[in-house]
Amino acid sequence: MVMSKKNKKLTLLVFDEAGQKEVRSFSFKKKTLSTAIISLVIVFTITIISLGLLSKLYSERKQMLSYKSENELLKIRLTEYAKKVNEIESKLVYLEDLEKQVRELAKYADEKTKKLAVGGKEIDILRDYSATAERKESEFFNDLNNTLLSLSTEIEKKQNSLSELINFLEEQRLMTLSTPSIWPVRGWISSKFGYRISPFTGRRVFHEGIDIAARYGAPVRATAKGIVIYAGYKPGYGKLVTIDHGFGYVTRYAHNSKVLVKVGQRVEKGDIIAKVGSSGHSTGPHVHYEVLVNGVPVNPLEFINEAANDQ
Repeated sequence: MVMSKKNKKLTLLVFDEAGQKEVRSFSFKKKTLSTAIISLVIVFTITIISLGLLSKLYSERKQMLSYKSENELLKIRLTEYAKKVNEIESKLVYLEDLEKQVRELAKYADEKTKKLAVGGKEIDILRDYSATAERKESEFFNDLNNTLLSLSTEIEKKQNSLSELINFLEEQRLMTLSTPSIWPVRGWISSKFGYRISPFTGRRVFHEGIDIAARYGAPVRATAKGIVIYAGYKPGYGKLVTIDHGFGYVTRYAHNSKVLVKVGQRVEKGDIIAKVGSSGHSTGPHVHYEVLVNGVPVNPLEFINEAANDQ
């Protein structure tokens, strides 16, 4: 390479090593060569920077795709747990309804003492998850899953317990409503339950009920809820009403002047079913009242509850 100071040119000589006969020369202006070199350096630098940026962008894109995939999985898991929480909330609402039924059946007097005891761990998924930035995700979900499982188990136990209690209280309530407990008529006892001297034959006989003397036409009431199984005239009893209350209880109301119910009719405790009379074997207006338990006559006075009569 030969440089000409006068013309500020660079001459490049190319020799043939085989024979050194052919010599080629290339002349360049120094300024042009400098410009070319600078341009190459710039292009090379830009290329290196561009490749670095592309590599970084590719890495960031790959990381973003990874985050996106993780977020999708996290969203699915949170949705599943949200469903579980909703199920638990639904069960809690159901338990509140059961609790109200229990309160109604048990008839608590003080409204302020009716609430069942509550406690335990509360769950706020978003709050709890945001507070786990320094915890492992798997640890958070394991804790959450264990908590939900524990809550579901406890709710199931309480639900079963309340259901059993409701069934028991409902049965007790029905039994109470079906148990004869009030006076069938206002009056006075003219003949008690048990052995007595018959006013008709003068012989000692067993009286299977009580006679309650009352004014003629006074209302006769059902002493418990039930279904009328007999309503009409029967020898000895006169105009008779017989009610089946279930649970083995049956009551009879005899010597009425008028029967106001029909066979198959449902009656509630206190409903008027007849009018006091003196039909059949009777010496005056009264109600012959019987209580049978599983077909066996028992003393009606053992069932009459004065508190129930005052209600």
